[in-house]
Amino acid sequence: MKFRPKALKVHGSDEWMADSSKKYRRVFDRYELRYIYVEFSFYNKLFDEEDWEAEITLECIVNTTKPINLCKLTQKRKISKEENIVYVRESWGNPELGKHWLMGDFRWEAWIGGVLVSETKFHVEDLGPDAARENHYFDIESIKLFEDDVSVDANTPKQYYKQFNRNETRYVCTELKIRNKSEKAYHTELFFNFYNSAGLLKGSSAQMQFLKSGVVGDVHTIIGGWGSPHAGSYKEDAYSIEIVFLDRIIATIPFKVGETWEEGDPDLITESINTPATVRITTPAEKTNSDDLLHESLAELNALTGLDNIKTDVNEMVQLVRFYQETGRDFLNKFSLHTVFTGNPGTGKTTVARLLSKIYKGLGILSKGHLVEVDREALVAGYVGQTAIKTKEKLQQALGGILFIDEAYSLGGTHLGHNDFGSEAISTILKFMEDQRGKFGVIVAGYTGNMHEFINSNPGLRSRFDKFFGFHDYHPHEMFAIAQSIFAREEVVPESKAAAHLQQYFQFIHARRDKHFGNARTVRQVVGECIKNQHLRLAAMKKEERSQELMTTILFEDVKEFELTDNAGNDDDRRIGFKR
Repeated sequence: MKFRPKALKVHGSDEWMADSSKKYRRVFDRYELRYIYVEFSFYNKLFDEEDWEAEITLECIVNTTKPINLCKLTQKRKISKEENIVYVRESWGNPELGKHWLMGDFRWEAWIGGVLVSETKFHVEDLGPDAARENHYFDIESIKLFEDDVSVDANTPKQYYKQFNRNETRYVCTELKIRNKSEKAYHTELFFNFYNSAGLLKGSSAQMQFLKSGVVGDVHTIIGGWGSPHAGSYKEDAYSIEIVFLDRIIATIPFKVGETWEEGDPDLITESINTPATVRITTPAEKTNSDDLLHESLAELNALTGLDNIKTDVNEMVQLVRFYQETGRDFLNKFSLHTVFTGNPGTGKTTVARLLSKIYKGLGILSKGHLVEVDREALVAGYVGQTAIKTKEKLQQALGGILFIDEAYSLGGTHLGHNDFGSEAISTILKFMEDQRGKFGVIVAGYTGNMHEFINSNPGLRSRFDKFFGFHDYHPHEMFAIAQSIFAREEVVPESKAAAHLQQYFQFIHARRDKHFGNARTVRQVVGECIKNQHLRLAAMKKEERSQELMTTILFEDVKEFELTDNAGNDDDRRIGFKR
């Protein structure tokens, strides 16, 4: 299988939220809806290996005794090896508010290659045109807070607090009692969002409950909380909980965490049902597509292991550009698209370059957002005059995107032969950068020392490349995290003894690394060898002996070849016939 499903989510707004998310929900009011949006995501198990084709279908169905098909939306698309997580988004509805979606239970299904891989349910309620705006669903009876492990139910005895002990608190739980206002049955979905004193979202949970038709005035209890099974998630601070229903804040509950417990009821702040949880913004299709690309690329960058300094710099850059765009400032004349990437092999330089080109397109700085990868051989020819022609072809290809020059220091002539034409390539690049200012970017990459020497050797380079990104070697725990993600893509898990040995091995080779240390490249080789060893072990077994557990487990014998000796990390013993 070339993929692994990640999530299938539903939302009713095209607005982007924090961390590249949407306002995901499962319950909607008919009269707030124009379109229902669906987002299907899956992990690309051939990431960084090869491109492949996929036929993806998103199908919406009415859940009745005889299911009714509402729509069947199919995409045939190329899955690029540069996509780690693939997102497919569709929508169905009508631009007129409240006209298309009627009361009912529905589900979205995701199919790849004719195989059902994921499904999710959602509900549309109808208590009248003003029900969502004026909350014809329920009134708040009471809200109290208690500490527990969130496995409690409404009938469990509780102790209520307005201040929690930071050394003992696991989950802060909300006991919300609502009084039904409707004779009709309906689903209620409530979000409990926890914020610290700085207004930063600490955690969130959602609870959905079906209220059967019955007596108006019935009281129902809903419990939502956030925390962890072990104390320590909360620090000494002032916190608040916002309860959101149908995309509107219905209550805010402040509480404190300190050194002691303080019993009592919190100071409840109820909100008008008209208070929106966020401001809705409708954007033109072109802008939405750019926003999609920007948020997806940032999400992929932020999901990478390590690279904290790179993530901080890029996210801050995006915030500044957005601020300048919103305030109408002219920043493009001062914005530098040309960057130096320094670091050892396997530290993510090419991956970040690909994402950065997409981020620039998402911000509207570049028109295409593609990446053209070259090295010395792709730019330099063997005869006078040919290098300029060869280099200019690559530069023309990079217009609207980024030219990525790996091991760019090899273009410098000081350490090469007498008939080197690297300097001709440099001159051609510098002139093109000046002539096509703002229309493309150049990223030069290589070992740290070599790159600083290279940039400082030429005043033209030094004046144009004033932005440096340093890619540090991965720490052992980050190398193991990368290994785990690759194992997960292959749908295997190392047993505890095998995992412990790999952790020790990564610590061992990290402590003995030099400037040629392979980082993530070495991790991929190690994982590839482990999986090959597992396959050889399984191939030697009878078919009936291969249990599902054996098929999905990496044993110690699969990893023991990675010895903690001075030869660790030596690639000279690769077996014939297969790539790692």
